[in-house]
Amino acid sequence: MSFKKASKRRQEMSKLFYGKLSFFLLLTGCLLLVVNLCIPGVAQADKLKVATPGDLINVDPAVASTPNDRSVIHQVFDGLFEFDLAGEAPYKPVPRLVEKYEISADGKNIKLQLRQGVQFHHGYGEMTSDDVLFSLKRHLDPKGRSRAAAQLADVASIEALDKYTVMIALKVPSSISLIRCLAWQSAGFILSRKANDKLGDKTSSTPIGTGPYYFDRWDAGEKIVLKKFEQYWGKPGNFDSIEFWVVPEETVALGALERGDLDAVPVTQAGSLLRAKMIKNIDILAASGNAFHYQIWPQHNNKPMDDIRVRKALAHALDLKGISERLGVQAWPSPLPSAVFSATDEFWKYEYDIKKAKQLLAEAGYPNGFQLRLIYSKAYLYEELALELANCWKQVVDVKLDVIERAVYYNKLRAGDVGQHIAITAVTRFAPFLYSQFFVSGGPRNYGRYSNPKVDEAMLKAKVATSEEESLKWWREFQRILIEDLGSYYPGTQKSLAAISQDIGGVVVTPYLALMDLRNAYRKSGK
Repeated sequence: MSFKKASKRRQEMSKLFYGKLSFFLLLTGCLLLVVNLCIPGVAQADKLKVATPGDLINVDPAVASTPNDRSVIHQVFDGLFEFDLAGEAPYKPVPRLVEKYEISADGKNIKLQLRQGVQFHHGYGEMTSDDVLFSLKRHLDPKGRSRAAAQLADVASIEALDKYTVMIALKVPSSISLIRCLAWQSAGFILSRKANDKLGDKTSSTPIGTGPYYFDRWDAGEKIVLKKFEQYWGKPGNFDSIEFWVVPEETVALGALERGDLDAVPVTQAGSLLRAKMIKNIDILAASGNAFHYQIWPQHNNKPMDDIRVRKALAHALDLKGISERLGVQAWPSPLPSAVFSATDEFWKYEYDIKKAKQLLAEAGYPNGFQLRLIYSKAYLYEELALELANCWKQVVDVKLDVIERAVYYNKLRAGDVGQHIAITAVTRFAPFLYSQFFVSGGPRNYGRYSNPKVDEAMLKAKVATSEEESLKWWREFQRILIEDLGSYYPGTQKSLAAISQDIGGVVVTPYLALMDLRNAYRKSGK
């Protein structure tokens, strides 16, 4: 046989051989896939894919501030206590990493008995009282810039009685208030001292907690990946991983949900809700209570807002019912939203009455009104709300709108650099003390520069009350005085919503806008 014929023969044999091999490999792959699907105990990795409206900034619980950060933190960390957000509002604090606790008769000492055997992620060992001391004390370190510092201001000392017992001594009998503060996310989450010593500044981007999911990786601008923590002290997560995909536009995220590329999308805009209602095979879930609370801040240290007649005039010019209907918010004119202990709207007596508003302005020396500059940033429904407020108030004053970049905006609020303007903010908290910080005379979060000794007294008495009944009495008094004096305006609270595939169960939509509790989420159809 010639060389040419032999070469051609080898090529033909090679094609036949590799063709049969390819078929064999394909058949083997298919068989393996069938085996994996059919044999019990052999399953494919199951991912829960969730939209987040923005990228991470900081996942250190002490300084985290955005819903995007908190969405990740909520699945990764456990707190000493937590609010029962799956229950009915107003929410109650319940133990989490604390197995049981005792409050002294005088209300000035709390003994915490910790759960034993709780493990930190990534092999950092068992949680002990040493980690609790470290986590709480770092809030009190001025160098740490903790957002929870004010919540622990009454703490006199924190002591480890043994490996699993912690004693917190207070300067005043504020135990009931402190437990509510520890149930809020920032203050009560427990970090590993060992991990912090090793990671240092990396703590802000590499969280080490004890939750049912651990932090696996962060692809900046794209997604954040959490993995199931098999050594979790409770029931580990039902998914092998949770992926938070960064999708700034809600309508784009809803399109991905409709295609099946995402499993859950937070819904914060009225237009997004209309779009979500058009998607088949999804559920639109709501939080059981409202806590995302809009606040309007008149500047009390400047004219004309220092005159109660002017503040009352603007209150009478607020069409709260119309704003509620047009924006889809709950009308709730009170400094405490409905999901919070002691909240009530019974003290608001300023009916919508333009004639009354004009009369009050004339009495205050402004028969032709004055120029009111309304400032806001483009976040959540701020712009939509600003337009609604302008439409209400332009009937009695000359309203100018001024939108400011978000970081600059909040720096101005904290510095008191807003002049005669009125500012819009919104906030979510689950304890009355956490809202009262916005009205403490001279406080850093007192954006309206409001000061009233009677309000300060009511806050203090509510905080140091040694019974729920006494605390309720003084928090109601706090609300009554503030509404009578119009420390600020409260146009409504927004309902937290999420669009979720009908194949996903166990998700709790929290009243913290865009944050979902995914710790017990599961896929109904199985893996």
